[in-house]
Amino acid sequence: MTIETKRDMFERELQKLYHAELEILDLHGDLSMAAGSQAISEIFASHQDDTVTQIHRIESVFERLGQEPTERGSAIMEGLLAEKDEFINEVEDDELRDLDVLSVGMINERLELTLLDRLLLLAADLDLPEEIGHALGTNRTEAANALQQMQSVLETTQSSSWQ
Repeated sequence: MTIETKRDMFERELQKLYHAELEILDLHGDLSMAAGSQAISEIFASHQDDTVTQIHRIESVFERLGQEPTERGSAIMEGLLAEKDEFINEVEDDELRDLDVLSVGMINERLELTLLDRLLLLAADLDLPEEIGHALGTNRTEAANALQQMQSVLETTQSSSWQ
């Protein structure tokens, strides 16, 4: 895909976001299973339904644009998945596993926020329909909330046990 216009860039980023969200479904399941504590496991298990809803919103954006939902891989997302695989195979201590699980989860949410910020800027610049901005904005709010939840847990846990 050659990027020649802002619309081309919007479509590319939407495809990358769609791919990332589909990968996140598996990622959250893996992180939930890899967590060393039930509390951390539940954070990721509870985000599964949110991710499905976010995927449906992205599909509605494709539909609004008159396109079939299409994925485009991202080296960044692939690197994040590789990082997850590496720590799952190497870290045995439960507290350290929780630290890694939260770290990978937070990196994921930051990636998602970056993609959504770029899409929202392009959507506004392209004067796309309000429904598209609303769908992407809702996903952004949910990603920001998820990141804040993980940061809060990390800060609370870090101050009490990772010293």
